[in-house]
Amino acid sequence: MAYAKYVGGARMDTIVEKLINHETISISESFELAQEISIALSNNEDIAFKNLIYVLDNWENIPLSTKEIWSELLEAVGFYPYIEKLQLHSNDLGFNLRKEYHRSDSLNLYFHEGQKQLASLIFNGKNVVASAPTSFGKSLLIEEIVASKLFKNIVIIQPTLALLDETRNKLRKYKDDYKIIVRTNQTFASDKGNIFLLTAERVLEYKDLPTIDFLVLDEFYKLSNIRGDNRSNVLNNAFLKVMKNKNCQFYLLGPNIDNVSKEFLTKYNAEFYHTQYTLVNTNIIDKYNAVKTHGTKVVEDDLFSVLDNVSEQTLIFCSSPNTARKLAFQYAEHLDNKNLKIRNLPLIDWIDKNISWGWSLTKCLGYGIGVHDGAMPKHITTSTINYFNQKRIDYLFCTNTIIEGVNTSAKNVVFYDNKIGTRDVDYFDYANIMGRAGRMMEHYVGQVINLKRPPKKEYVAVDIPIVDQNPIDSDVLVNLDENQIKPINDNQQRYEKFRALDPELQIILKRNAVSIEGQLAILNQLKTDICNPQIYRLIAWTQPDKNLHEYMKYILDLCWENLSTKEERKSFGSRDWIRTKIVSICYGDSLGRIIENDVEYQLKKLANSKNFTYTSIVDIYKAFTKEAQQTIDKVIENAFSFQKNWQQYRAPKWINVVDSLQKYACKKLSRIPGDYSYVAEMIENSFVKPPFRILLEYGVPDNAIRTIQNILTRQTNILDDATEEDIMLLIKNNLTLLKAFIGKYELEIIERVI
Repeated sequence: MAYAKYVGGARMDTIVEKLINHETISISESFELAQEISIALSNNEDIAFKNLIYVLDNWENIPLSTKEIWSELLEAVGFYPYIEKLQLHSNDLGFNLRKEYHRSDSLNLYFHEGQKQLASLIFNGKNVVASAPTSFGKSLLIEEIVASKLFKNIVIIQPTLALLDETRNKLRKYKDDYKIIVRTNQTFASDKGNIFLLTAERVLEYKDLPTIDFLVLDEFYKLSNIRGDNRSNVLNNAFLKVMKNKNCQFYLLGPNIDNVSKEFLTKYNAEFYHTQYTLVNTNIIDKYNAVKTHGTKVVEDDLFSVLDNVSEQTLIFCSSPNTARKLAFQYAEHLDNKNLKIRNLPLIDWIDKNISWGWSLTKCLGYGIGVHDGAMPKHITTSTINYFNQKRIDYLFCTNTIIEGVNTSAKNVVFYDNKIGTRDVDYFDYANIMGRAGRMMEHYVGQVINLKRPPKKEYVAVDIPIVDQNPIDSDVLVNLDENQIKPINDNQQRYEKFRALDPELQIILKRNAVSIEGQLAILNQLKTDICNPQIYRLIAWTQPDKNLHEYMKYILDLCWENLSTKEERKSFGSRDWIRTKIVSICYGDSLGRIIENDVEYQLKKLANSKNFTYTSIVDIYKAFTKEAQQTIDKVIENAFSFQKNWQQYRAPKWINVVDSLQKYACKKLSRIPGDYSYVAEMIENSFVKPPFRILLEYGVPDNAIRTIQNILTRQTNILDDATEEDIMLLIKNNLTLLKAFIGKYELEIIERVI
């Protein structure tokens, strides 16, 4: 086990090891260690900090007579949150003055030294780019900014809907001063402030943003082209849109960045705040030489042996959703013979009734095992994280989605895979994964168990394409002013070529916020096809009818070839399968119904391949349980992937892009255009009526929303322009009635959001 050592020799090593092992140390040992830490604060602050945290982690075994000394040392390094947590007091005036200086101006808590420095920069009007460890507590400053009430209109951009939902829950208490906006169709308030909690895509989709006074951009490294994030362009454009107000202040935050574009900092008069200050230790246990491998994978039995012997909440990092689910399902089977008490979680019953009685996840949850990946429905991932943090489940098999800002209370992290998808985990990824072990105010010490050799430490610098422009994609380039274009690469030629286009077309191309070159290729094809009567009928439609499959095929083919990369297309799967599912959604099929139909089809296919005679699919399941189980799990995995990647994003996006371009082309060719907006809107919103769509955002399951929608519509006259406040009040006033029609799980979520 790795731990912090002192130059003080073997005796100091022994004392620290006793702390790590939660053994009682003597009064003399306590004094000796305090003296060494005091010396180290002058020449090796990092080691001093680490050993102070080991003291805190073993606080009950520290001699009472020496605790006043430790209190003074904790105060000297600015560990004020822990001083308050342990209710440490002092009669020293300087101690108390310094402690009060670190009290939040707006929240009932104390900042540690690093947080106070960061808060001072922000509230002195500085634009700040902050890089600090995961356990630093950077997001607490977001609430401090809101609670200060100094800024009327605030935009908070975060990379995932799960993280935005977590932030929304924290900021609900400020609803009297701020309207919280999470959807692009919500209007902003004029009689109070507004907090726009949006992804970068939604910032671009939100029409007529008011003047923004403060921007928070979480995981700011995603602005960079260097890390190969395909959402970099959208994030850069969202930043440009918000920063149209030259007086808008910003706070960009992220972990483990060593440097940021100097030109960006100069342009925006920003300060790069870089620190390794942390109130959490991480113990590293290397087991990669002790475990067996099958090909490149650690064998399951060795992983399961590790999990059987850890205590407290544990994250297992996996390369892909498929790996995370496979391992979780196998670990549940491994626990079958251990006579464990089955946990009764409300989510289990909901899955049985609304997804499938045969999904392996229900067995996992019963054994205290969760899965977290980007394809799961939002309410399932949110509930899983809540169960994990509440210690209702013990193990969480996860992908890289867990390192993008989802806050967990994990004591342990198991580094099982050294890949994210097909690419290698680099040191930046690894540091973020490692940062999930331990959490300030929850665990003083986290533990990382490496089943794969971690990557070597490397220097991480972030470029900002809107400023550095080397490289910069056309999608971002065209949103800059002409005087901002640098004469490097072919930037100026591309910019001039775009500016030579029809101004009306320029607006459309920019608003769509996808590949400029791809859109122009689609437009050229549309112009040709509009002149062909046989193909024109596939363009000039307005409502779904018997030809919907053909309409969707035409749109999908256009966008598949022109708006996606070769790498993306490899991951898409069958084009025909995707189109069939899009059409099913258009005809009003729920995801549960799609899963039910696919399960039945695939199990019957299995039975036919075995020449098995059956009367129901239950017969098939009983006869070929293992194969049937794998089939059901695969169907559900594919359905969720479709819902996340296609129904909720790519399908409505592509339909709207083609819609805007065909309307422009038809206008230029004097032909009657189609209108796909209704279909795009219905696909994205699962045929939920406009007033109730806010519930989708809050993570209420689709089936519960439709039930609420039907009951309340019968009870009262709900207009399409009803506000989210109106809907929430209606739900609150009719909660007793609704309880008779919705399950315990849905009720938990609804009570949480209202």
